Amino acid sequence: MKENSVEDFDSLFVEKKRSGVRYIVLIIVLSVLALTSVYTYLSVSSVRDRMKVAQDKAEGSPQINSSLLSQLKEKAWIESRLKMAAGDSIGLSIDLEQRRIQLELKGVVILSSKIRDCSISGFFRKMDGNVYFNTFGTPLTIQQFKSSIAKNPLKVVEAPKDTIAAQAAADAAARKDSLADENVFWTVKLDRDFDLDIQGIDSIAEAHNKYKFGKGFEFERNLKNITNSFQHILRFTKPSYTPEILISIPENEAKAILRALPRSALVTIRI
Repeated sequence: MKENSVEDFDSLFVEKKRSGVRYIVLIIVLSVLALTSVYTYLSVSSVRDRMKVAQDKAEGSPQINSSLLSQLKEKAWIESRLKMAAGDSIGLSIDLEQRRIQLELKGVVILSSKIRDCSISGFFRKMDGNVYFNTFGTPLTIQQFKSSIAKNPLKVVEAPKDTIAAQAAADAAARKDSLADENVFWTVKLDRDFDLDIQGIDSIAEAHNKYKFGKGFEFERNLKNITNSFQHILRFTKPSYTPEILISIPENEAKAILRALPRSALVTIRI
């Protein structure tokens, strides 16, 4: 009789424990769903507000037939490059249709790089003709640089005392170059309130590996965005929304463009 009582007590305890675990899991699931719903609502509202601002800026322009959007993009691209060529400084042209990024001076291409990979925010795909032309019909201006490497590195080199010291310095520089594993990326903020991100990669597989091990630009950007979004969720406020264009090109060319581009350079873009 006592043995049966003990077994009944143990089974009741196990059942209560299982019920408690299920209750905790249910609370966690419902909390995640609630946070996701709040985030989705606030994010969608933020994107809509951003598009409304862009539409207000384009208000008053002649209405453009949506069937002529491809011709409009070509017109915006040509006019923007012509205006950039009228300046005396190096500018940057980005053609996502042809997957080409170029440094230009007075309309002459001085450096050209093939885009290995690119992605754009959905915001750009939802633009109507008026908003697109208002955004890309004239050159954009760089307002701020942020990079993982020095934009204008300055080295102070002491002259070697003799040939032995010179050879030792050359060997040390060679070893340093062979071991270098830089993470090359840079971001510029443009005057029409969106970001242009340039990432240096030598292969798509390399970019994926950097993301996997938390080294790449995309990993750092996404981690920052998640943290920022979580803070807004807790405050029940709309997260800040900045459309982005992310471009991946070979590392050496990403460095060369960064260091050649003036800090307030003009940029033309075709999407």
